Amino acid sequence: MDLTRRVRPDTTLRILNLPALALVLGFSVLPILYVGYLSLQDLRLGSTGSGGFAGLANYRFTLADSSVATAFGNTLYFSALAVAIATSVGLGIALLLDSEAPGARWLVLAAVLPWAIPEIVNALMWQWIYNPTYGALDGLLVWLGMFREYRAWLSTPGSAMHAVIFAYAWKLVPFVVIILYAALRSIPAELYESAQTDGAGRRAQFQYVTLPLIGPALAVAILFSVVWSMRAFDIVYLLTRGGPGEATVVLSYLVFTKAFEFGDMGAAAAVAVALAAVTFGVTCMYLRILPQDEDR
Repeated sequence: MDLTRRVRPDTTLRILNLPALALVLGFSVLPILYVGYLSLQDLRLGSTGSGGFAGLANYRFTLADSSVATAFGNTLYFSALAVAIATSVGLGIALLLDSEAPGARWLVLAAVLPWAIPEIVNALMWQWIYNPTYGALDGLLVWLGMFREYRAWLSTPGSAMHAVIFAYAWKLVPFVVIILYAALRSIPAELYESAQTDGAGRRAQFQYVTLPLIGPALAVAILFSVVWSMRAFDIVYLLTRGGPGEATVVLSYLVFTKAFEFGDMGAAAAVAVALAAVTFGVTCMYLRILPQDEDR
């Protein structure tokens, strides 16, 4: 008997998707549910009187905690500026690669290299660059005559956040370049020829041909960049540890400190849930204001 004739195609697809579904449930859904469960518990590491049900107490404490408000503002600023830098620089590099100018191909290696560097190595590299004693950045600026002496970039509240943002954006740029360069290469050359025939200059071609056609790819690059930057942790932990003061404390780092430095797992889980909610809310707002191609 031929069993393939008795099994419906949609049933076969469901069966083949079961392993992937199990992985998603095991590594995504269940951990999220467990964090939500922890956020409702009074759980403190090393405390014998904890472990009971706390209800919404952790969330009330989170809303009243000034450090959470500071970390929330820092997270939004960190994400907005990092995504803006990565998107603008990545778009410029992608356009340069697509122009096929002399030497532009060598930018491919320089553009992809940061993406291949692990997060920890990237942070340690920038820690050396920002070093106030022998850092490459200070050395270059002093050599150019812009500064007379070395500066502690990571020890000043005004410059520490921007230094961390620039280091993170540098790691994020290659992803934007890859996405946008692929979109640029898919644009038919006939469209540019038609635009030139109609008298459109480079600026008009970019505004009315390039930008609309790479819009979906640009939206994907921005969306992923926002989600990743909202949960950035490694770069903050290795460069500043949230300092000086609370100048670079973001929500992901605050989760770490509450869980493993103060041992308050319930409060840490509540902040983690708040971070997930903020990320989800920002994503939904972005998707809502994003123009839909099918409506055009």
